[in-house]
Amino acid sequence: MESDEMESDDMESDEVESDEVESDEVESDEMKTQHKVAIVTGAAKMESMGFMVAVGLAREGFDIVGADLYEAGFAHVKDAVARFGRRAVCVRTDVINPDDVEEMVRRALSEFGRIDVLVNAAGGSWAIRPDDIENGAPPQWAIGAWNATLEEWRTIVGVNLDAVFYACRAVVPYMMAAKSGRIVNFSSVAGRQGGTPESVVSSGPYAVAKAGVIGLTKQLAMELGPYGITVNAVAPGIIASWRGQRALSNLPESERKAMESTIPMGRMGSSEEVSEMVVALCTDEMKYMTGTVVDINGGMYSA
Repeated sequence: MESDEMESDDMESDEVESDEVESDEVESDEMKTQHKVAIVTGAAKMESMGFMVAVGLAREGFDIVGADLYEAGFAHVKDAVARFGRRAVCVRTDVINPDDVEEMVRRALSEFGRIDVLVNAAGGSWAIRPDDIENGAPPQWAIGAWNATLEEWRTIVGVNLDAVFYACRAVVPYMMAAKSGRIVNFSSVAGRQGGTPESVVSSGPYAVAKAGVIGLTKQLAMELGPYGITVNAVAPGIIASWRGQRALSNLPESERKAMESTIPMGRMGSSEEVSEMVVALCTDEMKYMTGTVVDINGGMYSA
């Protein structure tokens, strides 16, 4: 709006058109500045799927609210988004703390005045707590659905399922008022078919939680459809994100190749390949698609 104000002095000597025309022009200029806004949880670690989603949405013209515990990555998010002429605000958020999630939404509204998209990308079986978010490593033993400690169960299910509920609950009232919105939740191939029992990359509670995300997604789609809000999920397979790379770096080359051989396409996916689908689900081109789970796994699983 600064350029409009600078031009006003030059226009004083010109004939002034009707107040109605002037107000229409001002309204048009203001509308041009109303860029859509997306909240992306789990967005701060470079090479993560959440980071790539934030960058992809910025490329499509969205301003970004990045929510994460990993504050060291906030500058990278802001810089990456700024390359596309958009603005990012980063909020330290523990997604299993409902108060933090409510504050995330308040910041989005105070900074941008609107929320058009919510992407729940935060998740995982390890490096998900405030005390291990930076240097967490895969556990040395498999965590099953039957032998998880109460702390492991509550933490893993909390981050991967409860947090999705908290974020949706906080954002939906504003989308309902606008009669528009896009929500994309992250499930997993583990939520589709269960996790490998001996895996230290995934876990039993993780698979249970990601199956729950599918149920939550479908239920929300039913409830929110009348308000013009779409709710979909993606279910990635084995992805070479920062967490995937860290986990696989501990595996012998023979085990890694054996794992990749279970993927019909013969390789792991990339964070970019997942983010491209997520971004697509956030656009108007997908406005009639809701309650759907999109599998992105190189052929490991198909419904």
